[in-house]
Amino acid sequence: MSVVRDKVRSTIRHYRMISVRDTVLAAVSGGPDSVCMLHVLASLSGELGFELRVAHLDHRFRGDESRRDAEFVRELADELGLPCRCEEENVPEFLLSNSMSKQDAARVLRYKFLITVSKQEYCQRIATGHNADDQAETVLMRIIRGAGPDGLSGIPPKRDGTIIRPLIDVWRAEIEEYLKENDLRYRIDESNLESTYARNRVRNELLPELSSYNPKISRSLVNIGSIMTGVREHFDRLTDEAIPRIVKSARLGQFALDSAVLTGYDEALQRSVFRRLLESLRPDLPPPSFRHVESIAELLRRNEVGIAVELPHGARARLEHGRLIMSSGDGPPGLPARDLPVPGTVRFDDASLSITAELVARSEITQTPESLDDDSAMFDWDEVEPPLRVRGRRHGDRFQPFGMDGTKTVKHFLIDSKVAASLRDAVPLICDSGGIMWLAGMRRSARAPVGENTKTVLVVKARGSSS
Repeated sequence: MSVVRDKVRSTIRHYRMISVRDTVLAAVSGGPDSVCMLHVLASLSGELGFELRVAHLDHRFRGDESRRDAEFVRELADELGLPCRCEEENVPEFLLSNSMSKQDAARVLRYKFLITVSKQEYCQRIATGHNADDQAETVLMRIIRGAGPDGLSGIPPKRDGTIIRPLIDVWRAEIEEYLKENDLRYRIDESNLESTYARNRVRNELLPELSSYNPKISRSLVNIGSIMTGVREHFDRLTDEAIPRIVKSARLGQFALDSAVLTGYDEALQRSVFRRLLESLRPDLPPPSFRHVESIAELLRRNEVGIAVELPHGARARLEHGRLIMSSGDGPPGLPARDLPVPGTVRFDDASLSITAELVARSEITQTPESLDDDSAMFDWDEVEPPLRVRGRRHGDRFQPFGMDGTKTVKHFLIDSKVAASLRDAVPLICDSGGIMWLAGMRRSARAPVGENTKTVLVVKARGSSS
């Protein structure tokens, strides 16, 4: 029996990578790792009950050599009787308008291609050829960069429930032996032998040097990754439990944290909370660095109201009145006035915001107005004075907050609610001809309350673009 096949079978079962009747899209470059993976998955597909398809992306980095790689993958798929999608992407052109390395650009476009094909082909899993040596190299590179538990956990065997790495427990030497035993051809990318890129230097120079101190250095690095995966998962659970207690309010582009509750947790958990919230504010960016997370922790330790720290891409953290405010920057721009059709939706793309209005019969409403989350509000439609408008605040705006006697200026309401000054102009106000009905995400007014005699309910919802 093949050692590689046994390891892959065990890895698939241990991490529950593939279910019966799944369709797996194998990302095949034509190199030894992906050829080995494809051959092993093809041999296990009948036993484990899944279908297999092949995908290859030509990055157009190496001219004729790249085209021959694509032809090789097509021929290999044909030999195995598997459907194959080969496409090309002009990565050099993509680099002209994006400031990233060639390898990063190729990876971004490759995963975009794989995800697109997987959806078009109704594939539940995308398999890539990362192996145990790749894991060791990744952990070592992140040690050099000063990564924390998230980074040191290395390459996850399974990511986002879709990306799987069946060879993650298989060593490169085992892959080479498998290819030899099964007389399998493969393509070699000569650029992998050069030391131009950091990973190649780690692979070709640093790891061989470290092996003179510890012949099992790669195994030790993989063990570190496994240990740190457990640490990361432990902190993830603690962070999940802590965030609801720490976050007092969450609005578009802003989190308000209770600094007194936050300081009751140890600094390691505080950092985990900061990291999680920063990633939530800007999910389109790479994970925050240790330096930036530590700058927020230092802000909390100093406990000086009004002091702020600037973070990458315009994000900011500021201590205000017993709360730590984390925002995605200066905040969304002030909102222009827009009509809100009923029913209908109005979108503010610059502010990553959409407001939706709908009419629902009172008999179909199962929630009480008080049980709604902060992003929804209900009104008695018969007492509303159309048309509806969405706008930002204006000088002198006043309203009567629901549950309060008398009126209050919007400015003082936002100040009392500890909304950062930079974000106050971005709070959406939903109004009708009679005045302000709702400060979206915060407080509705006392106007047009839903009662026993209400027949039709106006339901208004505010959502960020990622919601």
